[in-house]
Amino acid sequence: MAILLSTKSVRQDESFAFWREAVCDAYVLLDCQCEQSEGFDGEIVLNRMSRLSASFVSGSQQSVWRRRRDIARADEESFLISLQMVKEGGVRQHERETRLRPGDFALYSSVDRYNLELPDGFQQLVVQIPRDMLLSRLPNADLLTGIGVSGSSVIGRIIRDSAVRLVSAIDQSPETAQYALQDTVVDLFVTGLASLQDAKYELSKPEQQILLRADAAIRASLHKPEFDRQALADTIGLSLRRLSEIYQSDGRSISATIRNMRLNRIAAELKDERFARQSIGEIAFRAGIASQQSLARLFKTQFGMTPREYRRRN
Repeated sequence: MAILLSTKSVRQDESFAFWREAVCDAYVLLDCQCEQSEGFDGEIVLNRMSRLSASFVSGSQQSVWRRRRDIARADEESFLISLQMVKEGGVRQHERETRLRPGDFALYSSVDRYNLELPDGFQQLVVQIPRDMLLSRLPNADLLTGIGVSGSSVIGRIIRDSAVRLVSAIDQSPETAQYALQDTVVDLFVTGLASLQDAKYELSKPEQQILLRADAAIRASLHKPEFDRQALADTIGLSLRRLSEIYQSDGRSISATIRNMRLNRIAAELKDERFARQSIGEIAFRAGIASQQSLARLFKTQFGMTPREYRRRN
């Protein structure tokens, strides 16, 4: 359920002090400054979900700083994404700086210093993603912080048009669908960030939409052990050969994508307190892996430890 944090709930002379506390409570330890604290206003509509947090933020001019002492005092490790909705904002990290126009977004990391510059009357969608969740999809994510993804590009337009609607829909969706929707939001942004890398292929808009549909179909079918390459092609309505070509153009194979999504789902549930009383076998079976021997081998290859060790460490 969304939480509203608004300066309208306090006296005007307390509004900026309240805002500084609210921002830290909503995200990570930060310092927030503004040129004119008198008459300051701001609002955060925050939704903390099982796997990520998403919020719509708006307000007066401000500068936000993540400092060394904030990092030293914190124990959370996450990536954040700011999607600019109104006015122009700025993101700076690792000597990389970008201006965000409406529709643009950028990635930044809580484990390093960063700075956000937000003008009067701005509005953003901010998504906070656990660090390991993003790195499992985008291993070089740290190299992509502070770089803007244009909302006017082919991929940027898809993300701009979809991310806000998906985030808004999660709260109104059945609990069983919320998990998959969170994954879809993350994968949308990963798709845009991957476009920043030197790529051998450039996907057309129809191909990109097919990939998004296919990835979503895989997540919705992970509980089916028999779900494979051919089943995915049948679901999407393409020949297996054509669908394989589209995945190869994105630098992936269908089989590896299905396998990795199964393993990532298992890893996420092994860390989730809601499933603490369930056996590893039950969790694996729900993700479509029935063989304990296969699970141990595949899981150790991807995460460097057995499922039991992973659960104990997390």
